[in-house]
Amino acid sequence: MKKALLTAALLAASHASSQETWQTIHTEHFNVHFSTENQQWARSAATELEIVRDKVLKQQNRALDEVVDVLVFDPFNASNGFALPVTNKPLMALFTTPPQSDTVISNTDGWQQLLILHEYIHLVHLAQPTRSDVRQAIRNSWDIYDLVDGEMPRWAAEGYATLLESKMTGRGRLYDNLSEAILVEFAQQGALPQYNQLSSTEGGYLAGSMAYLMGSRFLAWLEENYSAQTLDAVWTRMQAVKARDFDEAFSGVFGDSPERLYRRFIAEYTYKAMAKEVSEQTLTSKLWLELDLYASNPVLSLDNSKLAIVERNKDDETRLVIYSTDDNQQAADDFAKQQQALLDNDPVDIADKAPNVFKRKQKHVLQQINRQGIKNPQWLDENTLFFTATTTVAKGSIQGISDLYRYDIDTGKVSALTHHAGLRRFSISDNGQTVYAEQTQHGFSELVRLDLNTGVSTPLFEKSLETVYDYPLLSPNKAQLAYLKATLNANWELYIQDLSSQKSLTVPMPEGYQYLSQPNWQADGKGLYFVAGKKKALDLYHYDLQSNSLRQLTQGQEAVAHPMAMNNGELLYLSITAEGPNIKHFAEQPQGLEVVEFAKSAAPPRGQVTSEVLPEAKIYPQSPTEPADYDIWQQKPTFSLASQYYSASSSLLTLGVKSNDFLKQLDLQAGYSADLHDKALEGVFAAVKYSAFDLKFKALLFDYDLESAKQYHSQMPLNISNTGAHLALSYPLQFQQLSITPSLSYNYSDFSNGDDQWLTLGLEQKWQHDRQQYGFAQSVSAQWLSGDADPNNWQGYNFATVLSGYAYDIPVYVNFAQQYRDDSSLALGGYESNLINNDTQSGFVVAPELPFISQLGNRYKGYGGGISYKDSLPWLYYQQHQVDNRVYAQSYGLKWQGDFSFGMGPAGLNDVNLDFGVARVEGDDFENDLRAWLSFYYSL
Repeated sequence: MKKALLTAALLAASHASSQETWQTIHTEHFNVHFSTENQQWARSAATELEIVRDKVLKQQNRALDEVVDVLVFDPFNASNGFALPVTNKPLMALFTTPPQSDTVISNTDGWQQLLILHEYIHLVHLAQPTRSDVRQAIRNSWDIYDLVDGEMPRWAAEGYATLLESKMTGRGRLYDNLSEAILVEFAQQGALPQYNQLSSTEGGYLAGSMAYLMGSRFLAWLEENYSAQTLDAVWTRMQAVKARDFDEAFSGVFGDSPERLYRRFIAEYTYKAMAKEVSEQTLTSKLWLELDLYASNPVLSLDNSKLAIVERNKDDETRLVIYSTDDNQQAADDFAKQQQALLDNDPVDIADKAPNVFKRKQKHVLQQINRQGIKNPQWLDENTLFFTATTTVAKGSIQGISDLYRYDIDTGKVSALTHHAGLRRFSISDNGQTVYAEQTQHGFSELVRLDLNTGVSTPLFEKSLETVYDYPLLSPNKAQLAYLKATLNANWELYIQDLSSQKSLTVPMPEGYQYLSQPNWQADGKGLYFVAGKKKALDLYHYDLQSNSLRQLTQGQEAVAHPMAMNNGELLYLSITAEGPNIKHFAEQPQGLEVVEFAKSAAPPRGQVTSEVLPEAKIYPQSPTEPADYDIWQQKPTFSLASQYYSASSSLLTLGVKSNDFLKQLDLQAGYSADLHDKALEGVFAAVKYSAFDLKFKALLFDYDLESAKQYHSQMPLNISNTGAHLALSYPLQFQQLSITPSLSYNYSDFSNGDDQWLTLGLEQKWQHDRQQYGFAQSVSAQWLSGDADPNNWQGYNFATVLSGYAYDIPVYVNFAQQYRDDSSLALGGYESNLINNDTQSGFVVAPELPFISQLGNRYKGYGGGISYKDSLPWLYYQQHQVDNRVYAQSYGLKWQGDFSFGMGPAGLNDVNLDFGVARVEGDDFENDLRAWLSFYYSL
């Protein structure tokens, strides 16, 4: 489970650098870190955290003794969060953007309260110290061991946090109508996940959500059929002196395996779902369009000739597809011809049955660009769409902000309309000069009127962290604005506001409703369609403005979404199935039932709760203590262990200490490295890295001895003793997909035969462009060096470039490198470590398949390239090495190299370098050989 949490966190976490001004609120049990823009949200969170901790302690009879580091930020303009359950360095990250109405996390008294409760349950559940003194002593000193020891299945960890988020509030995903309606559809189609699929993050529709939705329901079933105390005993057994995995801890309490009990649970769940289906009337709607796995935000063009919808397939490829709304007669004719040809060839054969509906023609397809996503398309006219996508920022803790884009269908051109505006759903006015939109920034959700010419946004209401808006929707005549609004401890409500008089109408809701989303005007503007949920089901509703009457058009037969009224009075909507949503069609609007019992308030229905229930959600204006400046000296060290093996040269074992503050503004590292085989390489090192106001500072100290004759495959016997220092400054700049980093460094090395010092002026540049079906990237690294060595001065340069790309999911690259020294030598071969690396050495040309100092010369050239089956898999590569214009060696084989950094939190989970490969090495100066290497080490 902890690995899954870590993977999810890596996708969401950004590097919280000091490009922003950071502060900390220190409470009794939490350190809440935030940038000044998020101060109001953070102040309230600091109070909420202590309230949640107190209630969880009473409910669980357990809490954390360690002070928890909490990061408050908004990296992607999205609703999320994560917890990292390291026993002596626990951390939580809280994303301030509130959820939208049509998500499974919208059933909450307040986003802040739900998020804090869910993530703190993770820590209390997973970061408990073990009762084994020996194992806990190792966990306290070694971050990586701490994270993987006693790993919990993802479904159990996420399911338990989801269970308590609901049972301590009476809301949450366990009691959510949207979640329940979808799961019932899965059950009725025999598609509930099997036990071995329950923790999956990939697979079919909603595969990654099942750990939360089905995991929590399975645990609730266990509590109901056994007891809450029996389930709690599993967690107690997980931290016992005797080491147990989850299955052993579970079976020892329940007397059966979790897999067998889960099968019984889904049998009972499916039985109830089928009994519900038997009692329901059949809907008269028919299938209209089958879609690709994940589909959302369908919208009809103004003349109803086209439908735009966002689709995302199993490979996470997102595209905006524009379909014709006409029947696909050509596909029907082609099918009939194929079947006739089949029977002409074999009259006894039986023809295929025609599909329920032939796929409508795709008129246009827009692939997402640079993985920015595509959301919320809206038609400006028959040839133009607006949509939102995430603009890359990569500045401080903010990695992306939702902005508005324009898509010209005829030309295929996509252009940005806003810059870092934080817009989500919107409605177009004034012929595309203005939009009414929900704007989210620093936890605030506002309804605004945005002038696209000037960029000036005018709030429609007073800004408050207690209020969230969604689905602003202008009527066909642009005179009225419908929108959804949620306040603390209440359901979503639907309003209609007259834009001239500013008078507002609250649309009545059925009694007992809980879910509300996706309003849509009928063509003449005299009514609204929307989706509401009650009693574990979703239904389509229609509100008539003239008669002030409400009709329920369906009776829970399907999990429905996104009603779309056509100009001719027909009705389209999304029907959610186990394979994803499809569009269905009512030829005539169903009469349904008139609603006569209405909700008297927005108070939500609540499910069964525990003895300890959280108080009403609030936004607290004051924190328990006043904010203080963020302190980089709050360091948390860890033991570090690294191992490197290179069959061409040597092995290297590194023992050390590594430390950083929570936000990784100041990193420290020191250690001892030695080749245990024959001491070919041995030494000590120390490093510090500091980030301040966009500027990066790095310093290294090192002292090593290299005896090349003791390598596994020595070419040139040479002894090098080097004591030295490296100081470097860099200033990274980011312009969306382009990054430029100028740098300046000074090095000093004291060799046994004299000293050497040099200055290096460098520039690194990277750029990439991704169109989902293909992409390309390039990078350039250039350095000029000027040195002063006994007995002469020298100069030189380093240059390297890589061109890469992919098509049909096959990545390729080519690379070229050249280095030159006028009065100094270059030494080819060897690998990078904390002792020897490109930062600290002026004359080493790294080649892991060759031993250190394989060949000396003044000029080096390297050519190569590679291809892989899929991104992130090892490369099949070729590399050629030339020294002084002579080919010295060539190698080919498999290799992979990468670095890993969490960006915050425990030092043992950051600055990891991984390198492995196996290659055939050929050359005239040595015997052709097969070489291999495997390396894991930390490097700042």
